[in-house]
Amino acid sequence: MSVYNGWVASLGRKAADLQSARPGYSEHQTGLSVDIASATAGCTIQACFSRTPEGKWLNKNAWRFGWHLRYPNGKTSVTGYKFEPWHWRYVGVELAAELNLTPKITLEEFFSLPAAPDYAQ
Repeated sequence: MSVYNGWVASLGRKAADLQSARPGYSEHQTGLSVDIASATAGCTIQACFSRTPEGKWLNKNAWRFGWHLRYPNGKTSVTGYKFEPWHWRYVGVELAAELNLTPKITLEEFFSLPAAPDYAQ
């Protein structure tokens, strides 16, 4: 809860909702999502992760192991979250291979889902 509350304190609730899931809504709670950081100095859990050797490798190969980039660049209006090149969701090898056929497709687009999160106000 402290991560989300920190974003609210620094950005306000509306902007915080684009940065972080509210308590109880995080995909991490499913056990299917992970944040992967880089050993590259100054670029751990940040947008620049996509330009690190680790980020580039993940973008090219993660699907082979069943992982899908959950919040791609330019898809905030579709996913409800800003670009998070460090946030990967396990979807299984078969689905990841199918998703990989369409670059930057989101789970929302693939399954015709509304943008998350849909918080009860």
